[in-house]
Amino acid sequence: MSETEIITKCRYKSIQHVKSYPLVKQTHRFLAQLPATRVILANTRPVYKRVASSKPAQWVSPATRMVDSIADRGLEATDNWVPCLKTKTYQDLYHDAATPFVYTKDMVVKVTVAAADAADNYVYEPTHTQVIRFRKFYNAKIYDTNGKPLLRSSVDPFVAPYNKKLEKMTKHHFPEGKEVPTSGFSSEISRTVALTDNLLRRMSPVAQERLVNFVLMPCRYAQHVNAVFNENLDKQESLSISNSWSASIGAVTILHKESIEYVKRVRGKTSKKIQELDVPVASV
Repeated sequence: MSETEIITKCRYKSIQHVKSYPLVKQTHRFLAQLPATRVILANTRPVYKRVASSKPAQWVSPATRMVDSIADRGLEATDNWVPCLKTKTYQDLYHDAATPFVYTKDMVVKVTVAAADAADNYVYEPTHTQVIRFRKFYNAKIYDTNGKPLLRSSVDPFVAPYNKKLEKMTKHHFPEGKEVPTSGFSSEISRTVALTDNLLRRMSPVAQERLVNFVLMPCRYAQHVNAVFNENLDKQESLSISNSWSASIGAVTILHKESIEYVKRVRGKTSKKIQELDVPVASV
C-alpha cells in the first residue's frame, strides 16, 4: 500500500465531520495563514507520513476506526440537538452578541425622537405661535421689524461674520454633509443654531470612523506583520528550519525599518504643527 493511499484512508469520518462546520473552516483558514503554522506543518508533514505508513499504525487501525465511528455518531447527535452548528459563522456570533446593544440603541433613539416630538407639539409649537402673534401685534402697533425678532435680529451684524467663519471651518474640516441654507431663518442667531447642529452631524461619522480605526489598529498591524512574514516565507525555496529563520530575520528587518520611518513621519508632522503655531521647540 502506497503512502498516498494510507494518508487518504486516514481521513477519519469524525475529523471530516468537524471540518464541515463553518466555524471550524473559518478558524482553519485563519490558522493556515499564520507563518508559524506554515513552518510547523512543513517540518512535521514528513514525520506524519512516516508514522501513518508504519506497521504499528496499521495494527491499531481497526480500533481507531471503531473509535472514529463512535465519535462521528456523537457528532451527528450533537447536530440534531444543536443544528445551528452546521450554519453558524463568526459573523453570526458577532451579530447575536451585538443584538442586545443594537436593540438598546434603537430604543434610545425611539424614546429620544418621541420626547423631541412631544416637546415640539406641546411646548415649542404653542409657545412659538404665541410669540408670532405678539410679534405681529407690535409690528403693526409699535415698531415694524419686517417679521424678524426685535432683540435677536438687532445683533445680526455681529453674528453674521461669525456664522460665515463657522460655516467655512465646517466645510473645510468636514466636507461631507448637507448644506445649511442662507435664507429662511428669522435671525442670524437662529442660523447659528442650525450651523452648530450641522457641524455636530458632520463630525459624528468622522469621529466614529476614527474610533473604529483606533480600536482596530492593533488587529490591522498584526495582519500587516503576518503578511510581511508570509511574503518572506514565500521567497524561500522550502520552509525548512534554516530557511524559516532567514525569512524571519528578513521580516523583522523590514518591520524595524517601517517603524523607524513611521517615527520620523510623526516627528516631522509634530514639528510642522509646532512651527505653524509659532511655539518655540525648546519650550515644548
